[in-house]
Amino acid sequence: MRKIGVIIIVLLFFVATMRMVDKQEEIRVRVIPNSDEPCDLKTKEEVKDMVICYLKEGYSSNYTEFKNNINGTINQFGKLIQKEWNIDCTVSFSKHTLYNKTYNDSAVENSKAMVLYVVLGEGKGSNWWGTVYPDFLQISSSDEVKYESLIVHIFQKIKGE
Repeated sequence: MRKIGVIIIVLLFFVATMRMVDKQEEIRVRVIPNSDEPCDLKTKEEVKDMVICYLKEGYSSNYTEFKNNINGTINQFGKLIQKEWNIDCTVSFSKHTLYNKTYNDSAVENSKAMVLYVVLGEGKGSNWWGTVYPDFLQISSSDEVKYESLIVHIFQKIKGE
């Protein structure tokens, strides 16, 4: 009987260890508008498009490199948002506890992950969120998002051109 208990404990430890090893780091993004007023929701959508372009430009399949790309430009990016939309904006990038959600018809379990938060004004509106690492988000929308010209525009502004 004692032998079975030891085997069960060893197996549970092995399974728990394997889950921790296999779990990839994740990076998510949230854009939170000032309010749910139509003008604030419109601004959220415009800022969301800009955030997607910013993240696509800095994307790397290497987790550490992608994090460093964000950390290296986050302050300039926040200033650019404030200037472009003339709105108070807080941009942060740190580890947060994330709670159960559904995304693209899949359940996402509670976890701790790095999150790029873009909070517009008081940040009291309905947020938009997505997972940008390890797989870059898929936008399930009928709206077409244009990346190229906005990417060039964003990084020219960051570089001061």
